[in-house]
Amino acid sequence: MNIIFDWEQRKLYEVADYRNGKAHEQHIYIHGNYIVVNSKFVSTSGEAKKYSDKLIEPLMKNEIAFVLSDVPNGKALARTFLVKRSQKYTLNQRVAGITPHPNMNSYFLFILMNRNPYFLKFDDGVGQTNLSKKDVEQFNENYPTKREQQKIGEIFVKLDSLLTLQHQRLSKLNEIKKSLLQQMFI
Repeated sequence: MNIIFDWEQRKLYEVADYRNGKAHEQHIYIHGNYIVVNSKFVSTSGEAKKYSDKLIEPLMKNEIAFVLSDVPNGKALARTFLVKRSQKYTLNQRVAGITPHPNMNSYFLFILMNRNPYFLKFDDGVGQTNLSKKDVEQFNENYPTKREQQKIGEIFVKLDSLLTLQHQRLSKLNEIKKSLLQQMFI
């Protein structure tokens, strides 16, 4: 099978729209109707949640939340979160909303931007890193056609599923091991 790639080099602002999140501190509650997408939420893949009663900066399905700020050598900088449902998430400050243009596959862009070395080079290991709108929009990368992006995205979805399955199996085996060790030393 011969695949011909028509990869075009483009800056992010040519393939997606950028917007900043807004402050939610006045509207954070234990229970709320909307999940606040902040850096901790993104860096924990949605495990650490805060809620708001107001949809201040809504994220729509297939948009990407992108972490702009982190401590030196942190693990949150440039992490991405792909929105799977509209009217559920509200974008907090220091996190950008990236809206792919119609000719872009959102999952492909989500994978491409996540912890990309281009963004990580801004972290000097000394002070807090704050990516600017210009830093993000100047992200220059090669992009295939949308059809090829979809095919590449499908491969990564399958890999992610396999990794999740293997992680679950490993967790179960560790639990069995732990149980056997406990029984062995009773």
